[in-house]
Amino acid sequence: MARTVVIGDRLRHAPTSSAAANWQESFFLGWVDLASCSAGSHHISLAPGRNSAHVWSWLVVDGQRVGRAQSHDLPLPNDEFTDMRIGSLHFRAGETLRELSLSARFDRGELDLAFTALCDPVEVNFNVGDTVLGERHYEAMGFARGAVTLDGRRLPLDAAAWHDHSWGARDFGSNPSSRWLFAVFGDDLAFSVFSFVTSFGASQFGWVFDGGRVHHVRRARFASVIDNDGATPRAVNADIWTDGGRGYRVEGKVVATGLTGGEGWFGVDGLTEFSCGGRLGAGFFEPAELKGPTPAMRVELGLA
Repeated sequence: MARTVVIGDRLRHAPTSSAAANWQESFFLGWVDLASCSAGSHHISLAPGRNSAHVWSWLVVDGQRVGRAQSHDLPLPNDEFTDMRIGSLHFRAGETLRELSLSARFDRGELDLAFTALCDPVEVNFNVGDTVLGERHYEAMGFARGAVTLDGRRLPLDAAAWHDHSWGARDFGSNPSSRWLFAVFGDDLAFSVFSFVTSFGASQFGWVFDGGRVHHVRRARFASVIDNDGATPRAVNADIWTDGGRGYRVEGKVVATGLTGGEGWFGVDGLTEFSCGGRLGAGFFEPAELKGPTPAMRVELGLA
């Protein structure tokens, strides 16, 4: 059973003396404003074992990438996540776990957003099968409101948004392929759904906020359209079932994209207009394609 996220969880965490060298702690906010075809992805990762940190941050406005701040070997900061300045990003916590603000700098402008979640953060187990992606991971969905100033032009933003915080050992090689979408349809309906390929096959998990409560995902089926480059998403259909027997069909059309990642992992986030039961929503669709045979495939091919 997932643990309840408490206010102290939003602070930094220290690895134990026996922690693996690939222990990391990450903090992220992603958002999409379909009205202006704008979006952003803003990620911090702290790696105490390497005594370094990185920042991945990009900005899309009017469907075009207009800003990127990519720093791969920054010194570890002293700040807490409740008020952290690192590289081009400044995160500040609100009074509750549902509140967060972000300021981000780019060569051509600045971004200021205030995030408010629909519900308290939800803990999700990322270590499905033999995947190793963190000891703990929690996330929240809601809205981010504010503005971006670009080349002197101020653009108000009213965006669907997703926030996460995770820590622990992280081996990206243990997750050779994945699908993830988040979609916010209003203050009463939102989806965060994953499919991870492991040595034991594909596993789906995540959560749905519907009718004022959280429903955990038990299975899902993704059907994706990927462009000729093998990375850029164009569309997705997902059938999603929860622990209470609820089923949903979520369809998405990608209207623009943003490349995210760094050493060891990358993905292309699709700024996506979603539909579900006649309702429209916004969010990301992020696929990572399989680039080699899984252990089960190697056995079938006589390679194991």
